[in-house]
Amino acid sequence: MRALPRLWLCADLVALPHAELLDRVRRALAAGPALVWLRSPPWHPARALLATAIGLRALTHARGALLLVGDRLDVALAADADGVHLTERSLAPADARRFARRALIVSCAVHDEAGVERASGADALLVSPFGDVPGKGPPLGAGGFARLRALAPHTFAVALGGITDPAIARAAGADAVAVRRALSAVDPASECAALLSRAALTDPRVGAIEPPP
Repeated sequence: MRALPRLWLCADLVALPHAELLDRVRRALAAGPALVWLRSPPWHPARALLATAIGLRALTHARGALLLVGDRLDVALAADADGVHLTERSLAPADARRFARRALIVSCAVHDEAGVERASGADALLVSPFGDVPGKGPPLGAGGFARLRALAPHTFAVALGGITDPAIARAAGADAVAVRRALSAVDPASECAALLSRAALTDPRVGAIEPPP
């Protein structure tokens, strides 16, 4: 049993195709502890998504890392992922757990006060956008993030979106940061190593929850 990692990697099937995504995640995980969050568009075929999830599960298992599947609880369970990340259109955390019938890490997307309330019962909150992200609306900034984080002080909180300096997010109360750019970097391992070296992302303190064995 160990705490949730301080670095979350967004493995986005919109940004990278299956084979390249798996290769870049493999290289990134060589840098140190991380959680991989598989994100896909709503129209992505379930069978193709499952193939990617199974491939990522093999990589994360080999490295002792964690895998969450975005939105698709069915795919998360079929791939034996560690958990699921729920969006605003997804099931409620309690319903996801009831359906899963096994220990499951549940994270929820949060953008405002109502989102914090909808995420009641989640293990982690993915709060965004922290910084400027085209098309994602006004950034929360450190102050806005801290305000939402204070509404759920005992829940693991992850900052996402436009993070240029992880230290600023950590100072605002983030337990972890989530990034997509690391997997698109020329050298994913070096990029992840640099992120892990900043803002105590390798801090060994126990997080808010521990994943199931």
